[in-house]
Amino acid sequence: MLDVFLNVIMPVFLVAVIAAAFQRWRKLPVGTLSQVTLYLLTPSLIFTSLVQQNIPASASVRIVGALVVATVFILVTSVVVSKILRHDRPMRSAFMLSTGFPNAGNMALPVLLLAFGEEGLAVGVIVFVTLAIMGQSLGVFIAAGSEMDARESLKQIFKLPAIYAIMAALLVRALGIELPLAIFQPIKLLSQASIPIMLVVLGFQLGGEFRLDSVVSLVAANVVRLLVSVPLAYAATLMFGLDELSQSVVMIVYAMPVAVFTIILSTEFKTNPRFVTNVVVTSTFASTLTLTLVIPMVKTFVMG
Repeated sequence: MLDVFLNVIMPVFLVAVIAAAFQRWRKLPVGTLSQVTLYLLTPSLIFTSLVQQNIPASASVRIVGALVVATVFILVTSVVVSKILRHDRPMRSAFMLSTGFPNAGNMALPVLLLAFGEEGLAVGVIVFVTLAIMGQSLGVFIAAGSEMDARESLKQIFKLPAIYAIMAALLVRALGIELPLAIFQPIKLLSQASIPIMLVVLGFQLGGEFRLDSVVSLVAANVVRLLVSVPLAYAATLMFGLDELSQSVVMIVYAMPVAVFTIILSTEFKTNPRFVTNVVVTSTFASTLTLTLVIPMVKTFVMG
């Protein structure tokens, strides 16, 4: 797994470190960049991912079902742990964001390619698109819930463009529409900028006010995200009868560190962004060890 560290994790951190150094030098506000990502880049990424991928319906429905159930299992576990730790409402939302949404994109996809080849990557793309949609709907609901009631939180989903990007992409696929290059290419260019800019936002958070606090909650969030999530995901895959490769991919994705987009949501909705940033950073560092253990275990246990 040295290849994973050198070729996947190290480049991610180098981008964040460069951005952190720049932030310490220029002291730029992170809010503007977060809003650009939330309102422009992420919807473009979701739209292009849905339009471009040819996902077999029979396989994808079971995978999507397993992902939804696994996420519910993890979020319920997070609520229980959060209540034990006596978190207030904003901290509970931050804790749920930090445990429920793994980095299924720029971390998981290269790891899956190394571990399982092109077949594993194909399943990983289905997982990535599904979790991206959930992140921009359920994730928004959780983040907004730190200061709003359930009804107002639900309204926030429809105030963001991601939900309309999902609808538009599904409509394009259902009708078999071939988008003109002059329309699709700009959207694709914006989507390609989304992950690098997310890493820059992470770096800005680090450069601005990174300080380890709430250590007990931080450790608990890391344990749930990196370790507890794996058997919960496995249980969900059994419920939907996934094949061995799909089971392995789903389990390994849920062993990933926290998705960077959670920083964007926590910043936008003021859901304790410092804590979320801390969990993103520490879980990514810790995953260099946990993934080294989890991936061989999953491949041996599930695939024999």
